[in-house]
Amino acid sequence: MARRFVDAWLRPGSRNTLEVMLRSCHELGYWGVAVELDDNSWGEVKRIASVYGLEVFRRVTFEVGSKEELYRRLRADRWRYDLVSVATRDRDVLMAAVRDMRVDTVVVSDPSSPPIDRHIVQVVGNSLELALFDLLKGGYEALRTATRIVRTVYRKGLKLVVSSGARDEYGLRSPRQIASVAWSLGSAPDYALNTVSIFPSEMLLENRGRLEGRISVEGVWRVAKGEEEVSNG
Repeated sequence: MARRFVDAWLRPGSRNTLEVMLRSCHELGYWGVAVELDDNSWGEVKRIASVYGLEVFRRVTFEVGSKEELYRRLRADRWRYDLVSVATRDRDVLMAAVRDMRVDTVVVSDPSSPPIDRHIVQVVGNSLELALFDLLKGGYEALRTATRIVRTVYRKGLKLVVSSGARDEYGLRSPRQIASVAWSLGSAPDYALNTVSIFPSEMLLENRGRLEGRISVEGVWRVAKGEEEVSNG
């Protein structure tokens, strides 16, 4: 079965940049992308993505400094987006985010993020995320942080998403180039490919199903059959 490759974090700064990035993602072989852009531009995102045959998902990243702010934003905005991520420099917020079911990924590639220690590993329920943009910007310290994270999540059987975090087409890479980040830092090749395919695509499709009412919050798909609605676990 062919993999559905996903870049889970695009951050275009303008409409022109958006179109170039989506065209490039299509040419690079992506099935889908998660785009973080202001709400007023979302119609344009979907229109351009349809031209290139890309599945496009709506992303938001909450940069929060307290648990109160995290919970407030999740209550207000969780089900407006296909993908909700959290970035923080506060360890208590990180602990809350990795186990809150309303969070999809927790961005941990910035060297200023709290370290992923054994106490955090014990409660992780959500995917951790590494953004290539952070690794390129952060240099040696970011690479050292990412190496620890990849080896830990792979050894513990946790889920990892690797995204570009790109702001323009020059920050994009092919799916296998993105996957090579996890592979080169200590995971097996198949797991590395999962970080840009199975892990993000399954998460995004499940969330879209919830947003469209085709799947319950508990994770049960609803299938319409005549007038009747039945659930398949």
